[in-house]
Amino acid sequence: MPRPINILVCLFGLGITSYSFADNDEKHVKIIEPAKTVTSVQVAAIDTEHFELGSYIGLLSVEDFNSNIVTGISFTYHISSKFISQINYGLSTVKKAAFEEVAAGNFLAKKDYDYQYINLLAGYDLLDGRSFLGKNYKFNSAIYLLAGVANVSFAGDKNTGFVLGASYRAVITDWITVNLDLHDTRFTRDFLNDKKATDNTEMLIGVNVLF
Repeated sequence: MPRPINILVCLFGLGITSYSFADNDEKHVKIIEPAKTVTSVQVAAIDTEHFELGSYIGLLSVEDFNSNIVTGISFTYHISSKFISQINYGLSTVKKAAFEEVAAGNFLAKKDYDYQYINLLAGYDLLDGRSFLGKNYKFNSAIYLLAGVANVSFAGDKNTGFVLGASYRAVITDWITVNLDLHDTRFTRDFLNDKKATDNTEMLIGVNVLF
């Protein structure tokens, strides 16, 4: 085959190859992406509700006596996003003190072992945020500082004292909250002609209904 014809054949082949590459470059690859669904989780919060009514149970440690089960009811009013007021009524039956066991006698009448109180507290939201239970559950929560006054009936006497404490509160649903509280009630008790200031501490867990 003459050289000019060879050259023409080669050029024709190169042209076809170039056209093929150019045609491949113009083909677009279609990427199919799966539809993304973003689930928004609405965390329960105290918004339109201002009141809580609940009950609690815990341990009450009475100075010079012992620790016993205490139960009670509470009513809380949310004054604002930072302040609450609260009234509590609690009841416990105290067992004999250690010195009574040693003396093998009762220094109090049976009804005087009942420990009852009503306290009026104010609370300030010191720290609020979110609490998590595993990976799937989160709750609005807050830690309150508490302070107030109490009227205590015990050992055949009624006394007025002061209360200091703290409360961890979490909003479980739009109408239920739980709280973990620590209270110290300090009052002067006159027992067996021995007047002294006593500290009486409580550790409580409560469930409340929002409305």
